[in-house]
Parts: sequence; structure tokens; C-alpha cells
Amino acid sequence: MLWCVPRSVSTSFLKCMTNVPNSQMWYEPYIMTLECSNYGKYRKDMVNMMQDAWGAKETMTVATFGSGISGGYLAADKSYSWIKTELEKTPPDDKKIVFCKEMSRGIDGLYEYIPDGFRHTFLIRHPYRVFQSWDRMINRSIEDESKRMKISDLPEYLWPSGFFFKEQYDLYQHVKEHYESNPVIIDTDDLLADPGRILKAYCQAVGIPYTDDLLHWDTGREYMDKQWMVAKELIMSQNIRNPHAETFSSTCFGKPTKTPNREELSDDVRNYSDLCMEYYDDMYANRLKV
Repeated sequence: MLWCVPRSVSTSFLKCMTNVPNSQMWYEPYIMTLECSNYGKYRKDMVNMMQDAWGAKETMTVATFGSGISGGYLAADKSYSWIKTELEKTPPDDKKIVFCKEMSRGIDGLYEYIPDGFRHTFLIRHPYRVFQSWDRMINRSIEDESKRMKISDLPEYLWPSGFFFKEQYDLYQHVKEHYESNPVIIDTDDLLADPGRILKAYCQAVGIPYTDDLLHWDTGREYMDKQWMVAKELIMSQNIRNPHAETFSSTCFGKPTKTPNREELSDDVRNYSDLCMEYYDDMYANRLKV
């Protein structure tokens, strides 16, 4: 399990790990079931938001949201018990490794559904970068300054009370107490600065075979559409607002940019970051170093 915060290059990480031979990849099953637990509201909000702020071109209705997708499974029909059971099953065919990347928020307060038999690892990223990335993503296609959105304008169900960082920190403490005393933590900037050394150390720590093939991947979305275990709702979201456009057009990890100065941040990005910094700092101090 790779437990993450949003906008932490985690989808690129999953794309990378797909090149591990004989592996099965899962894409955020818990968070999608959580967000679809009130499925009608989720679909209605997403459809309205996409058609308004994100400028969806095609005509959509709540009834057709998520339909017409051949790959994946319907998260609205799945429970946390189903996810836990499926993850714990013997891998299909010749698969030897089951790898799941998931938002820590997806399991918050529901630790009884953490799957047995997994190593638990964490991907962290500086709050400045996370919230600034959110801001860029939601305003990517908005040219009219008067229509620009703030991250604080997003629907409440997208924002847990700990703004993802406390949920990750709480899970980290739970893992230390109940699973392993020193779980592997990767910081995104470390990964981007030296992906070969970080990935090799990560794989050695958790028992995954490493080769340099993990450092490069094919461009495109065939990974999501045909290879990963992924919810149809997430595929539809990608079809409309394309939150992972850079990831699916990439062929390797990009180089890290300079962490923005506090003065460069918008008020809402700065405020959200201040609420989360203590959780990030504690985990950063215990990150994997090579």
C-alpha cells in the first residue's frame, strides 16, 4: 500500500510501478467508494462542476455519468468490505505483487478495513506544493479571471477536516502502532530529484524487484483504461476535467522545481498550508534517505 496526499505525483508513481513484472495495480479504491457513498449527490455535483467551471463540451446528465465506460468497476456498487476482500485475495493468473496507491483520507476512521498482508508505505509532499497544485488544476481551463476558483470553493466532500495531511499523519501513527514501527516514507521532491536511487531503496525496503525499467513508461492512458483496477467514476472524471493530463503525457519523472516562497502563495494556499505543516514536518523528518 502506498498511502498519499493529493497532488503528490502518486499517479506517476503508480504508472512507474506498473512496469514491475507480474504485478496488479489498484487505483484509489477506498477514496472512490467514500466519495460515491452518496452517489446521486456526487454525480450531480461533479456533472454541474464539470459543465460550469471546467467547461465540459459534451452534454451530460446525472443518469449517464459513469456510463459508457468499458473498463473498471462501478465504485457506487462497492463497499469497503468488498475492497478489503478483493485486495486480500490471491492475485490472479501469474501476478505475484498487488500494489495499491490510495489517499490516506480514504481509510480515515475506518482502519478495520485496512487489508491484511500488505506493507504500508507513505508518499508525502510539501503543503505549499500540494495546495498550489490544486489551485493550478482547478483553474487550468479558466481564462476569465472573474471565474477563477479558490481551492476553498471546492465541494465540502473533497476536503476532510484535516485537509488530507492530518488524515495521513493519523494513519501513519496507526501503522506504526499496529503494523510496523518504521514504515517507509518517500518525499516527492526526493523522488523527483533522484528517482533511480529512491525507487531502488524503496523497492529493496518492501521486497519489490527493482530494475531501471521503472524509470520510464509509455505515454497515454492505456494504463488506467485497460490495466489498472480502477473505478469507472474516476475514468469519467479523467475524461472530462483531465486532472492527470501531465502524468499521462509523460514518459518519466520530471525534475523538481524550487519550492515556492511563502510570499508567492495566494492567501488560501498559504492558509491551508499553515494548517498542515506540522504533520508534514514530522513525517518528513522520518523519510527515506539515500
